[in-house]
Amino acid sequence: MIRKIFQWVGSLLLGGFFLILLLSLISYLKPEEKWGKALSLPTPSPTPSPWENVTLDQIRFGEPKVVLTDTLGFRILGWISNGEVLIRRAIKPGGRGSAFEVFNVGTKEVRRLAEGAFPGNPVWNPARRALVYLEYDETRKQSDLIWQSLETGERKKLASNVVLPIVLVEEGKGALAYDVEEKVLRGRLVTPSAEERRIPFGQYAMRIPTPYGWEYKTAVSPDGKWQVVYNCEHFLLMDTKGGVIKELDLGTERPGGKGLPRWAMDAQWSPDGKKLAIIATRGNLPNPIRFLLLMDPQIGTLQEVSLSEPFGIYTVQWSPDGRFLLVSGFIDLNKEGFPIIEHRLIELSTGKERKLNLFPSNPLLGRSFAWSPDGKKLILNCTEPGLAALCVLPVEVQR
Repeated sequence: MIRKIFQWVGSLLLGGFFLILLLSLISYLKPEEKWGKALSLPTPSPTPSPWENVTLDQIRFGEPKVVLTDTLGFRILGWISNGEVLIRRAIKPGGRGSAFEVFNVGTKEVRRLAEGAFPGNPVWNPARRALVYLEYDETRKQSDLIWQSLETGERKKLASNVVLPIVLVEEGKGALAYDVEEKVLRGRLVTPSAEERRIPFGQYAMRIPTPYGWEYKTAVSPDGKWQVVYNCEHFLLMDTKGGVIKELDLGTERPGGKGLPRWAMDAQWSPDGKKLAIIATRGNLPNPIRFLLLMDPQIGTLQEVSLSEPFGIYTVQWSPDGRFLLVSGFIDLNKEGFPIIEHRLIELSTGKERKLNLFPSNPLLGRSFAWSPDGKKLILNCTEPGLAALCVLPVEVQR
């Protein structure tokens, strides 16, 4: 009995010793170290972008493959995700009718959004994932401004008896188009309520009737905060929140203010929304004169990107990191009189060029294209006589 008592007392003393040791150790630690270090997890290292520090020669373009065909024609409107492209399909001969569609390049699924007569180009609203366009009513002989959600498919009429341009307002919560009689941009908000909005626009109005060169186009920045609205006479910067309009000057065809003023045929925002790549010309169309311009619209700086050889530019697109421009253009005519297409990859920081042959078997293809946001694919118009087609071409960075 006495022996068991001694064993119990010894165990108690030993346990007390270890308890005192543990308490001493805890009191020695700083308060933030007591549990923080024991529970902290290692911070995962960010996955480096495959485009980081890439050079011109490391970008590889694969073989194009036909992914969609039709008997009439397609127009590529642009990527709305890394897997989906907005396209415009001709549905009546002679351009008398078309359809807006979403094409999934992975599944080859086509989802039709609307069909009818659509004056000008639609505007993609990235902030609200909506397509905004004009729809012409043959009975009333006037166009309506339509807002269509890609998530729900719901269509809303925001204004009637309006013409181009289409602009977004209040960070993409609504849209406006031009009312010729009232000389204002007029439309409504979609969220949170259908409140009407108006912005004076008479001094920038198009000529009526509208020749091709006067047709306004709108390009919205990737974050939806800014947009440029342009035609052969005006190049306008607008914030989508306040609708303030600022006119920007694209200069003249020769330095020092000599020659005819340049005007924009196409404008593409950089991935970070800070710069614009602009294809410009001068005078009346048709003409082969093209200028490739780079603009910072916030501070108004403008530079011309010089090309090594004459090159009539058709299309320009940014690489996902904003360091390169891919352009298509014609370099000559074949014996039948069709333009021979060449593609060039331009490194903006150095001005270096790399000439590409994306369609080795047919150098007449690939005039229009769009580069996916992740940089892994191009979709190109590869239409041949008698068959309209779209092709997808893989892009990869080789280290």
